[in-house]
Amino acid sequence: MDTINALTQILGNGFFPIIVCAVLFWYVYKKDIQHKEEMTEIRKSVDNNTSVLEKLVNAVDRLLEGGK
Repeated sequence: MDTINALTQILGNGFFPIIVCAVLFWYVYKKDIQHKEEMTEIRKSVDNNTSVLEKLVNAVDRLLEGGK
């Protein structure tokens, strides 16, 4: 019975932190991949907004030049 308690204590104290570290590593890895995908989509949106804003500025400049 003493051996079973010792084995249980070793497994509980040794493997639990290792398993938790592995799970946390996996979680951070998946979140990093998800974050990269989100940032790619945000970058596309910002680029699209920039091009539309440039077109709008050019249109306003043409209207102001034509009005003078």
